[in-house]
Amino acid sequence: MKRSLFLIGLFLFSYQCFPWDLSGIAGGRSNAMGSCSVSLNDFWSIQNNPAGMANYRFFGVGISYENRFLMKELSLYNAALVLPVKIGTFGLSFNRFGFENFNENKIGLSYARAFSPYLKIGLKLDYLLFKFSDEYAKRRTATFELGIQSDITNDLCIGVYIFNPINVKLKTIHNERIPVIFRFGFAYKVTKDFLATSEVEYNTDSNLDYRLGLEYSPLDDFYIRAGVHTNPATACIGVGYSLSRVVIDISATMNQYTGVSFQSSLIFKIKDSGL
Repeated sequence: MKRSLFLIGLFLFSYQCFPWDLSGIAGGRSNAMGSCSVSLNDFWSIQNNPAGMANYRFFGVGISYENRFLMKELSLYNAALVLPVKIGTFGLSFNRFGFENFNENKIGLSYARAFSPYLKIGLKLDYLLFKFSDEYAKRRTATFELGIQSDITNDLCIGVYIFNPINVKLKTIHNERIPVIFRFGFAYKVTKDFLATSEVEYNTDSNLDYRLGLEYSPLDDFYIRAGVHTNPATACIGVGYSLSRVVIDISATMNQYTGVSFQSSLIFKIKDSGL
């Protein structure tokens, strides 16, 4: 009983820090860079900003796991598949946060296309499922995500992303709404080995979150990353390594209230699309 009460209390506190957890950042790379993601172009753009997967070349699958506050009951799981074809890039993703008596689940179908170097657009349709304890059963709803990126120069990309612009409701006693989340930011390649990125996130359920991330590659296919964000005040570090067709990213985040969280992700590049 004491453990259950403790977990519930910790979850309620973390829920204030991370409202609607499935809109959080997937992948060890972005997690290590202060949760910056809106202007990045990589596999996990399928979860973070679908426009970023428009130029992804590989048919690939990926998984990630975040052990939040070192409690398995507060874990975040992500899995995704990305398939580039001639008419654009398709993706299928699944997210799950929580434990047996409370969990949030999201299944998403994505499509992205580059119309020019200056315009990439991505759309994602989401099916959301909330499972409470048996007393409250399940709640279901649907929404969508929209992302845009533009390569202003070869070294500078800006990105815009919105989750749930229609502000859908859950059919509960109080008809709670899923928050609307908006992100805007840029990524700038300072040198061929050094990337700087920054963004701001607005969440209708919380304050603005300002983010800064850095990535440095001292060796081929090896990356060192660091970052910060402000809501809650969090420091982030991580490393990444690419082994031919396998990409491994590991990150750790820490703030003074909830302690340390770890995230690791794997990407398997099954086949080059040849596009």
